Amino acid sequence: MAFRVTGESVTTTLAIQFTDNEGTTTNFNADSTPSAQVYLGSTLVSTISGVDVTNSTTGVYTVNWTPAAAGQYKVIWSFSVSDVNYTQDEDIFVLAAATTSTTPSGSADIGNDKVCTITGTFIDAGGDFVKGVLVRFSPITVQEKHTTYGYMAKDINAESNADGLVAMNVVRGAFGMLTITGIGIVRRVTIPDQSTIDIFELTSQGNDALEVQTPTFVTLPRRSP
Repeated sequence: MAFRVTGESVTTTLAIQFTDNEGTTTNFNADSTPSAQVYLGSTLVSTISGVDVTNSTTGVYTVNWTPAAAGQYKVIWSFSVSDVNYTQDEDIFVLAAATTSTTPSGSADIGNDKVCTITGTFIDAGGDFVKGVLVRFSPITVQEKHTTYGYMAKDINAESNADGLVAMNVVRGAFGMLTITGIGIVRRVTIPDQSTIDIFELTSQGNDALEVQTPTFVTLPRRSP
């Protein structure tokens, strides 16, 4: 499931691929331009078709749409290949973007032009604000702790307030682990060179540190007896 915020354009991609018995995967264009239906819960909020669907390369189609309300969305693609009908869907969880008034207390000692303010809003399933959600940024390696502004001797932590809002400054360009306690989000992210970013936009750009990793095997030379 992808995470996004309200008011931000979302790109949803359809990749039409078939794998034969030999394990070879091939892309196919649809018989005609696919359409995408966007649902918020069980309510259809948008149908995207025709020229609003981009065919960027063989078998790959994209649409752009902007969620106006928070909630769980489902995008359902409908298409046909060789007169056989198919559907493909994607779940996207959209949270309300933090208000622009949410800022960390005080200014960064190295200057606000050298840090990015990460903001976010947390709610429960009933729509109420959640207080006490903990957010932490930790540089992954010792090398990442070295910056042109100084050595990062501590992680940075923030906690959502009674309005569900959280805000924290992090040095721009820093690479590390962003953890949101309680909702199971752990991402390796790079802090962008910009003044602010919503936490859910940032996490959507990173890799899940808990995802299955493909090991790299090294063949070591055998020593003769």
